[in-house]
Amino acid sequence: MLRLVVVAHPDDEVLGFGGSGVNYSKNGDKIQPLILCGDVNARSLRPSNKELIKDIYDASEVLGFEKPILGSFPNLKMNIIPHLEIVQFIEKYIIEFMPDFIYTHHPNDLNDDHQIVSRACIAASRIFQRRNQNKRIKGLYYMEILSSTEWALNNAQNNFTPNYFVDIEDSLERKVKALQSYKGVMRESPHPRSSEAIRALSIYRGCQSGYMHAESFQMVYSTSL
Repeated sequence: MLRLVVVAHPDDEVLGFGGSGVNYSKNGDKIQPLILCGDVNARSLRPSNKELIKDIYDASEVLGFEKPILGSFPNLKMNIIPHLEIVQFIEKYIIEFMPDFIYTHHPNDLNDDHQIVSRACIAASRIFQRRNQNKRIKGLYYMEILSSTEWALNNAQNNFTPNYFVDIEDSLERKVKALQSYKGVMRESPHPRSSEAIRALSIYRGCQSGYMHAESFQMVYSTSL
């Protein structure tokens, strides 16, 4: 199985899919991150280009992911990029990797880049209906990103509603370690990007699903697990 993780920024792939990805990787699946704003040049406390690339690769190595693909879309300015251009960028890698499952942001997320990537990913995931060479996607899932997804306070749209949970009791600490690979990302508690908050969310999602620790997803569609 190949699982494609389509995110806007470096560290989103760990926050949303880190623990689950470790589990799937242990079972023999390939986890391919696709990070559209690869250089996050608007991020505060951002390390140098060389350090950031190392951080991204180090985090994926901790989790057992494939080498991430990094796009060059402008951080926090994806709204100025034509929708079709973003869709076609994602389609390119769906064609290349032929994923079985795709994971991306929730479309009603506080972060504008996350919303744009989500909508583009949904459109791109339909490529198997237009291109006979591509196999069908077995499932599409939304992830939650701490300090962003929970701030989606627009009640006019549907917020993140998890309905699929993955047991990450044995992989939680590798998720935390991978996040710590990113210099300047982690914060002191009670910030949502703290180790304490990440563990707390896993406990909360575990309480909802009968696990000690869990990551949660919103299943958009699935034909097979």
